[in-house]
Amino acid sequence: MFTFLNAGKNSLAQAIQRRLYPRQRTRLRPAKLAALDDSYICDCMIRDVSKGGLRLVLDKQTDLPEEFYVFDAAQKTLAQVQLRWRKGLAAGVVYLVPPAHIRHFRNSSIRKLAHRLYALDG
Repeated sequence: MFTFLNAGKNSLAQAIQRRLYPRQRTRLRPAKLAALDDSYICDCMIRDVSKGGLRLVLDKQTDLPEEFYVFDAAQKTLAQVQLRWRKGLAAGVVYLVPPAHIRHFRNSSIRKLAHRLYALDG
């Protein structure tokens, strides 16, 4: 009787699922998160990558700031991102500054993200 309502719901669901950029699943690449003041947040894994952002899976339940850095340990790149959504340990972020190789950053605190034991550095 109200099939027009279901049709509207389906088209809305399809519109929500559309993305600006297609996602590419990764093999759970290791990453590190740091606040804009260069303080360590946590380790995580990069689950999906697109031209517009990333889907992250955190290693522990932790609060994330609105904006932060993501260091991709496999690619040795750093990006400044903005948090868009959060569900449990998963988080979606969009690039504010797209990924660039860590060697392009002069800030020594940021470059420490590339060190294996960054979270333990003093």
